Amino acid sequence: MSTEDQAGRADQAAPMTPRGAARRRLAKAGLGAAGVLWTAQSHAIDFTCVSASAALSGGLDSNKVDSGSVACEGRSPGFWKNHSGWPVPNSMLFSSVFSCPEPLSSTYGSATLLAMVEGCDFDKQNIGKHLTAAYLNVKSGKIGFLSERTLLQMWNELRTSGHYQPVRGVFWDVDKTKEYLEGTYKGE
Repeated sequence: MSTEDQAGRADQAAPMTPRGAARRRLAKAGLGAAGVLWTAQSHAIDFTCVSASAALSGGLDSNKVDSGSVACEGRSPGFWKNHSGWPVPNSMLFSSVFSCPEPLSSTYGSATLLAMVEGCDFDKQNIGKHLTAAYLNVKSGKIGFLSERTLLQMWNELRTSGHYQPVRGVFWDVDKTKEYLEGTYKGE
């Protein structure tokens, strides 16, 4: 095929979509960047009933949880706000669960768990609200695929570095972490 023929075909080709351009950049960058780029491009991850690291597997059957073997009935902050059967006192301070050094001691550090699920002005992105609901879900046995330790790790990493690293080389910002936590709720 001559160079002129190739040029003519290029003019006839449809313009590249943003997703296609991203794939081309990925190919040029090499596969080492795939995990980070995949996380940034992903919009439809099924977070239901899986750990944060399993959520990154993109729904592979090997990472699906048998709903009969792991508790998978997480409840939202709205549920906990209106529910009286808490696994811990609702007057417990957020800081008694999640570390709140200065300058957070006057905001997150002095808020109760009930105040957090009701929503606090200082919790602009609602990460404290969703971490509190997840904590209550773990403590009450409503979810069995997360642990208190993982929730503390999420909070500490977000607080200190601005991102949570569910697996090596993959970083979730506050919004992606909150999206994961919201995906663990089954209903009211």
